[in-house]
Amino acid sequence: MKNYYILITSDSSDLEALAIFKKRIAEKKWPLYEKTTYLKKIATQDEIVFYLAGKGSNAQTFIGTAVVNDIHLNDNLLVDPDKDRNVVNRYIILNKIITFPNPIKIKSILDKLQFIKNKKNYGAYLIGGVAKFNEQDFLKISN
Repeated sequence: MKNYYILITSDSSDLEALAIFKKRIAEKKWPLYEKTTYLKKIATQDEIVFYLAGKGSNAQTFIGTAVVNDIHLNDNLLVDPDKDRNVVNRYIILNKIITFPNPIKIKSILDKLQFIKNKKNYGAYLIGGVAKFNEQDFLKISN
């Protein structure tokens, strides 16, 4: 069964979330860390929406979609240089990447998103690096 996830990135001490997103998309891979929510649940063919948190360019927006092509477990001690030296547990290998020409401000569709129950505290639903949501919300964002 296919699942739907939001991969979230925020600003690091050195880079804005947008720069981190662009680098990851260019590499077609997304790191997950040991304490990432849903770390072991994400599987091939799951559909992804990318969300930029933080305060930089395009912050608080949905910026694209992709499909999980593969998962690579990291057996070595590999540190992500872009995210404050977090240790990478695995990489999601991305396929069918689409970057939105006009990122979608979360506040513009907040009332339509079912996975966010408390609209005033929507940020709480986007903590942990990954959020799970349903196909209807995926379609609202991706269309």
